[in-house]
Order: sequence, then C-alpha cells, then structure tokens
Amino acid sequence: TDEIGKIAFRSERDGNWEIYVMNSDGSGQTRLTNNPSADDLPRFSPDRTKIVFRSERDGNQEIYIMGADGANQTSLPDNPAKDSEPAFSPDGKKIIFASKRDGQWDIYTMNLDGSSQSKLAPMGGGPRYSPDGKSVVFSAIRDGQVDLYVMSSDGSNVRKLTAGAGMKMGPSFSPDGRRILYTSDRDGQYELYAMDTD
Repeated sequence: TDEIGKIAFRSERDGNWEIYVMNSDGSGQTRLTNNPSADDLPRFSPDRTKIVFRSERDGNQEIYIMGADGANQTSLPDNPAKDSEPAFSPDGKKIIFASKRDGQWDIYTMNLDGSSQSKLAPMGGGPRYSPDGKSVVFSAIRDGQVDLYVMSSDGSNVRKLTAGAGMKMGPSFSPDGRRILYTSDRDGQYELYAMDTD
C-alpha cells in the first residue's frame, strides 16, 4: 500500500497469479500484468511511480520492475538462478532481494536498472529495509531453525532477534522503525507477531 491510497496485490482470479492495484477502499481494481506465468510479490517504490515484483514468465523466478500503471515491464537480474522477495530501499535507489545463484538463498542488492548486483549477506531471505535505510531485517536458517536477524545496510553487525520453537518469517519494520512485524507458527499455526527492534 502507499500513502495516497493505492494497494498493489496479487490475485489468481483470471486463472493464474497476476498483479493488480486498487484504491484503499477496494475500488478501481486494475490488472497490471498479463501472461501465462505467475507474477507476485509486488512492492511500490517510495515515490509511488514504480512497482518491483517477482515473475516466472521466463521459466524461472526473476525480479521485474514496471511503472505503477504496469508500463515498461523489465527483467532486472541476468542469471539462471531463482531471484525473489524484492523491495525498494527507502531512498528508492536500490532493490534488495533474495537469490539462489550460489546454491542457497542469499541477500543481494542492485540498482534499479539491474546493475551493481552485490551480495549483502549469506543464508537469508525476505529482506526489508528499516525506514531510515540503516538496517535490514531478514529471516534465515541458522542454528537449525528459521529465525529473524537484523544487520546494518552494508551487511555488517548481524544480530539474531528471535529464538525458540517455530518458524519466523516475513519480517517488516513499522513506519516509525521501532517495531518489527512477522509471522510465526510457534503456537501450532501461522499467526502475526510484533516485537521491539531489539
């Protein structure tokens, strides 16, 4: 969703997963992608002019970028491995994502045109920047279970945030950067949880 009331979402109402946008009241639902393969995981850019998403249209999971109206859909990474879970940096200059190009899910960043791809952290997925762009929260299988971690935006100062039973996934910062929202099945089914950033 964005501050002016637009929500980007995925739906399979037309036979396969495609990306749509709508107003925050549910009106104005508009399909943006249209191909036989799955398109999902849409995220608006901070200035609301672009959407980054995952697509399988090339026979593999790849990161695509398009205008907020669906125009100029372009593939970004150029490799045969799976790329997923994209999101913009708060300044809108970079995209953070997960990639399996080294045989496991690792966290990478790149410019909006796909250039300057760089590994930020090994063994991680679902990365999301803090609102000030100084930190990244992510999930990773380390110590034998899926937990949440936070690190500086340059990949340094990695700290484990969660412990105990259950998987912890899908983290994101609150708009003020003080809380982290995530999902966990620690109580037997997936529920939403929130915690302080420490």
